[in-house]
Amino acid sequence: MRINLTTVRPRKRVTALLHRKSDHMDEQPDRQETLKAVLHYFYQEDTKSGSHSRYNLKYHLVWITKYRRSFLVGNLAARLRQILFEIAKEYSFHIIALEIMPDHIHLLVEAPPQYAPAKIAQYFKGISSRKLRQEFLDVIEQFIWKEGTLWATGYYIASVADRVTTEVVREYIANQKSEESNPNKTRLVAA
Repeated sequence: MRINLTTVRPRKRVTALLHRKSDHMDEQPDRQETLKAVLHYFYQEDTKSGSHSRYNLKYHLVWITKYRRSFLVGNLAARLRQILFEIAKEYSFHIIALEIMPDHIHLLVEAPPQYAPAKIAQYFKGISSRKLRQEFLDVIEQFIWKEGTLWATGYYIASVADRVTTEVVREYIANQKSEESNPNKTRLVAA
């Protein structure tokens, strides 16, 4: 019995592959291979588990200071790093790479599927802004005169799907400071 998999929903597609009846004995090895492929897909080494899910969701998040002011240095940058890791721990995020530049932040983070990418950005930006303004208001007011704000409104976020891309992004983030000091160095540009 043949099943047209293009008309079946994804979850039912896997079920159809696993439970289809074999009309011929020679289809049995094909079924075993399908089963192995499906099980391998669901139990990959680099996936995490939720209560009803397995996931591998990584995001490259970048945001800038208000007016692109350069003041994220010294004790303020060190405290920002601590705050970002505290936020990650509180929401079960995993920070893979982090670089704090004087006027922007690069963050490679893995997050459970219940958090939308916009919510992840909101948590990191909102909580860090509030805490830094509580602790370093005198320093921040020298650079940003608008009350109650630290970060610019927008952000950049991209999903990172496989290990190769993750490694490229991790290396890019790790080399940010050396690239800033060497303007002749070739910059990473997405294809």
